[in-house]
Amino acid sequence: MKNRLLFTLLLILSAGILFGNLYTDAYNYTYKVAKYYGVNDERAKVIAQTVAEEYEKFPQVPYQIFVAVIVSESGFKNLYGDSGHAVGYCQLHESATDYVALFFPEIKHILSKISHDDLIKFPALQIRIAYRYLYLIMKNITNYNIIKALNFWNNSDKYYLRVFDTLVFIDSIAMKN
Repeated sequence: MKNRLLFTLLLILSAGILFGNLYTDAYNYTYKVAKYYGVNDERAKVIAQTVAEEYEKFPQVPYQIFVAVIVSESGFKNLYGDSGHAVGYCQLHESATDYVALFFPEIKHILSKISHDDLIKFPALQIRIAYRYLYLIMKNITNYNIIKALNFWNNSDKYYLRVFDTLVFIDSIAMKN
């Protein structure tokens, strides 16, 4: 099963790299999945734009995987979780936002002006931080091993299975015209 999921993932990523525009593909994919999960049009556009922008900056993080993380974490709902300690679409903990702030001064500057709880009001910022967090996990902790990075994200040795199962499902949604 693990090999089948990895093969599917490689096919998805290869097709995107060979045949598409990075920004447009990431935007359309994210937008379609967000709309499927009931996100209003304005918010879906903000989320899709932010994912596309972050993907252009950090193409090491496949946007498809990132969108699967959003679905796995919140089902595209902007909410508090983990007894109020996790915020937003990607269920960010303060330790994650602090880690990202260490590497990105512009994020550190913004976070110095708002509380962690107030991140709920800033969906684009949440997405930016979460995308960069996954990138930093891959780069600094797991040597670009996406399976280990996903497991680190959720502190679980099987989280990648949840994300890959989600990916297989949402990919069919995003590929419809």
